Amino acid sequence: MSYGSYNPVYLEGLAEEALRRGDYESAARFFHYLTAHYSIMNDKLCQRRFAIKAGECYMLAAEKVNDLARAIALYLRAARIFRDYGDTEMAHSCGLKAWEHYTTLINEEGFRWDYEGIHALKLLGDFLTEEGDLERAARVYWDAAEKALRSGKIHLASGLYRDAGDRYMRMGNMGSASKSYLMAAEAYFRCQEYFEAAWHYCEAGFMLLCLKKPEEALEASEKAELACYRGQIEVFLKDLSQICKLLSKGSVHDAEKIWDGLQAKFRKEYVQLVELSFEACRLSSS
Repeated sequence: MSYGSYNPVYLEGLAEEALRRGDYESAARFFHYLTAHYSIMNDKLCQRRFAIKAGECYMLAAEKVNDLARAIALYLRAARIFRDYGDTEMAHSCGLKAWEHYTTLINEEGFRWDYEGIHALKLLGDFLTEEGDLERAARVYWDAAEKALRSGKIHLASGLYRDAGDRYMRMGNMGSASKSYLMAAEAYFRCQEYFEAAWHYCEAGFMLLCLKKPEEALEASEKAELACYRGQIEVFLKDLSQICKLLSKGSVHDAEKIWDGLQAKFRKEYVQLVELSFEACRLSSS
């Protein structure tokens, strides 16, 4: 059923009836339909009123459900609604509840981590990112990746390790970022996603050079080369892996010759990373 199938009075009746029955998720869904209806009608007052009601119902559903992963997802739905409609206090409260459930769940012995459970952690990481809490977001993504990896969900793990690395990089924590990107690359390689594997091996390799770990950077560059070979990748990634390899061996001048013709292809942040790796290698050789 879509919200357009019924008039708003009838929809509100369905929502209130579901609320009386304690079917909070159904009530939230009907209130969401009403929110969409009044958004189309450009009635901001009613739109906000029913959005807040939907948020309250998602919160009630989260309080009622026994599945902690499901509760996290429901609290986050509520938190986003409250935040989007200006109720920051309720948004914070729901976000805090989601975090508390995460800390309980992540240490629960014998919990079977299915897709829904891991996805709930990703949703929490996304929410924390939106809130600007990159440190906790990175921790959640990493934990989600570890759970995914241990339960055989390799492709899911690869993206979560990448997400953790992105947050660590935004914080300037290059050590944790390189570790996360290496894990992402390994997982992508196992899934035969060779382009993504090569990209993240290279990214980690340049970070390791910045951290003055040339042996580890060399290993990453060689794995990037192997990924390029396996994936028959002949584009810029093959050159990037060669640059990383040359820098790892101290051949700065040879690496510069390749990089000079390549750097225009990359975004500013990536160029800065590679330039930092060149600088670190020059300092090491001087």
